[in-house]
Amino acid sequence: MSCPHVSGIAALLRGAHPDWSPAAIKSAIVTTAYNLDTTGEIIKDLATGNSSTPFVRGAGHVDPNKALNPGLVYDAGFDDYIAFLCSIGYSNQQIAVFTREPTFVDCSSKGLSNPGELNYPSFAVVFYETRNVVTYKRTVKNVGGFVSGGSSSVKYKVEISSPPGVKVTVRPTELVFDPVNHSLSYEITFASIAGSKAAGTHQFGSISWTDGVHEVRSPVAITWRYSLVSSM
Repeated sequence: MSCPHVSGIAALLRGAHPDWSPAAIKSAIVTTAYNLDTTGEIIKDLATGNSSTPFVRGAGHVDPNKALNPGLVYDAGFDDYIAFLCSIGYSNQQIAVFTREPTFVDCSSKGLSNPGELNYPSFAVVFYETRNVVTYKRTVKNVGGFVSGGSSSVKYKVEISSPPGVKVTVRPTELVFDPVNHSLSYEITFASIAGSKAAGTHQFGSISWTDGVHEVRSPVAITWRYSLVSSM
């Protein structure tokens, strides 16, 4: 039943913000979701009775009122998604299914070096033998205006909840927006410090940008493949 509920919320957001792209609407829904139930505990996985993970609950439970004014959004357009399809190895024929045009796509000219570079409001990281440090770039757009009090700018500070066994670094740690809809970028680096005991496991965390009014939260999911420690 989540699909019709979220589809209805997306339609309401489109009506309230007709200039927002589908990606911006999705970002608003994802980054304002919450993970605690009415008892103040992490939402349970009904299959096991244990606390759920992002693999089960996604970003969390939608909050339509907060999604109307998310503060920041991670936006993306047509070309970004074509670049994403290129990065996961889609052929021109497969990409034409989405573009509905038999147009040749030159994937070599697209900017995504890997799928994780898509300007998406969450992070999925896989560590393996030759890749135990991962850096992504993200761009956020200010759609929340300014904090009340007449300030000519708004400052967001990062808050990091690092997954166990991972060092997370964000640069810069503050984003200062001047005009409304101003966009700024940041880099986030994930470094595995877990060692061989992490092989075959998953860990979770989050990063949030907050200005004291809005909290823009992105879930983080980490996976260690066995090949990471195959040569140890």
